[in-house]
Amino acid sequence: MRPLMAAIMIAFSCAVHSQETIDKEVVVVRPFEPSVIDASKINLLPSLTDTISILPVFSYTIMPMPLASDFEVEPITPARMSAESVSKLYSSYLRLGMGSYVSPFAELSINSLRNSKYNGGLYLLHHSSQGKIKLDNDEKAFSQFSDSEMLFYGKRMGRRNVLSGEAGLKSNGFHFYGYDTALDTVPEKDDLRQNFMSANAGLSIKSTNIDSSRINYNLGLYYNYFQDRLDVAEHAVSFRTGLSQYIRGQVIGADIEADYYDNTFFADTSSMVLKVSPWFNKADEEWEVFAGFHGYYEQLGDESGLYFHPRASLQFSIIRNYVIPYVGIDGRLNVNNYSKMAYDNRFIVPGLFVKNSNTSMDIYTGVKGNFTREVSFNFMVSYAVTENMHFFVNDYSELIGNRFLAVYDDVEVLNYSGEIGAIVSNRLSLLARANYYSYEMKLQEHPWHKPALDIRFSANYNLRDKILLNADVYYTGKRFARLSAGDPGDPGESGNQFESIELKGIADFNIGIEYRYNKILSGFLRLNNLANNTYYKWNHYPVQGFTLMAGFTYSL
Repeated sequence: MRPLMAAIMIAFSCAVHSQETIDKEVVVVRPFEPSVIDASKINLLPSLTDTISILPVFSYTIMPMPLASDFEVEPITPARMSAESVSKLYSSYLRLGMGSYVSPFAELSINSLRNSKYNGGLYLLHHSSQGKIKLDNDEKAFSQFSDSEMLFYGKRMGRRNVLSGEAGLKSNGFHFYGYDTALDTVPEKDDLRQNFMSANAGLSIKSTNIDSSRINYNLGLYYNYFQDRLDVAEHAVSFRTGLSQYIRGQVIGADIEADYYDNTFFADTSSMVLKVSPWFNKADEEWEVFAGFHGYYEQLGDESGLYFHPRASLQFSIIRNYVIPYVGIDGRLNVNNYSKMAYDNRFIVPGLFVKNSNTSMDIYTGVKGNFTREVSFNFMVSYAVTENMHFFVNDYSELIGNRFLAVYDDVEVLNYSGEIGAIVSNRLSLLARANYYSYEMKLQEHPWHKPALDIRFSANYNLRDKILLNADVYYTGKRFARLSAGDPGDPGESGNQFESIELKGIADFNIGIEYRYNKILSGFLRLNNLANNTYYKWNHYPVQGFTLMAGFTYSL
């Protein structure tokens, strides 16, 4: 077999070499692309119809045995609020000091400690000065004064009301030291003395109902006796009632007041004033409205009068607690009894009778709120019309003019006022307040002794509860005083023109310093009228210049 294959190969080889060489080129048109023809799918699914139905049957039993568990509950200690510490109270407070012009000062307050049913105490005050003040003629005037006060008070707190009572005494001794220095005379000290003494007592009861459906009330009865050195005496009895009730989202109430005054110096000058003031109040978080009126009945000797004054106010919040505009109208009858006038100006003629004045209209509008959380403000404009407004003028019927009478006029007063308070930090607080007044008068040339401008600035600083600093700056604009030109007894109603004098503006700067040694003992220093300005609060009456007072306080 092998020899045969070899022979064939040899023969084939020879044949190849004996033929001509073949040279051909093969051209491929495109590469081979295999393809598969799409198959048609059969979408029919096989189905099986089973005519036999078998319902499952379950059989089980429950073994009534609790599941054993090794978990044990550990009790949690309940959260508790720590009791708030109760600050210690001291039942008494004593303040003693001595100042320039030989001016002793003493103040004592004794009060009961915490008690849910009773509260009471005693308050005593004394301040006097033995110094003299130099007048324009270089004479040193007898300007000594002595002011003393004693007050007892008590309160009983019940479940439905609070019963309060008080009784007190006041004594004010001084001299009519100011006089017209153009006269060539010096009054005697004994002729200048004056003293006020008053005794008062009062009893009141006030409801403390928590249930808003019940009527709340406040009742009070008060008595005051006033007498001066010339035995001019006044008895005053006052009754006060206030009722209110919450009804369907609003509060309705009424205030009733009755005042009786009996002056023993003048005949037929006893007076009675009855006031009735119903009112209505409704408010929510954005606005508040108030409406009502004052009704007055005045009986003076054989004369009587009725007065009616509307009351209304509205305030609403544009930006809650930040911008709150308000507007309102009010009116009042101003009772000018003898004791009130004596404390307003202690240099009045003894037994001076002053008419009651009637503010028939007082319209006001303003805006209050907060610039920031620390800075608050209140700006207001008001316009008031008052009949028989009184002004104090010197009584020159006694030549030296060291006592004051009252003159009257119907006055329109336009008042611009503003106040800004700032709590800069828990250590520093500031307060600024200003008033500007514009008077329109018929008879009087000027609003005697009343300024057109007054400004006050106060600052308080607490340095680590050890050193307390406070400063006050007061400015009162110029005022006018009426002189004796014309008939000295003419109150101005005849239209006579009187000469006047301009009293310069008052600038007063005061500083107080207190050092707390501990909670019960501290020392203080008070500096008044640092600029040592000689100014006049009343015509012919200069005040003391720079004064210094130092002392200590002690609590028990």
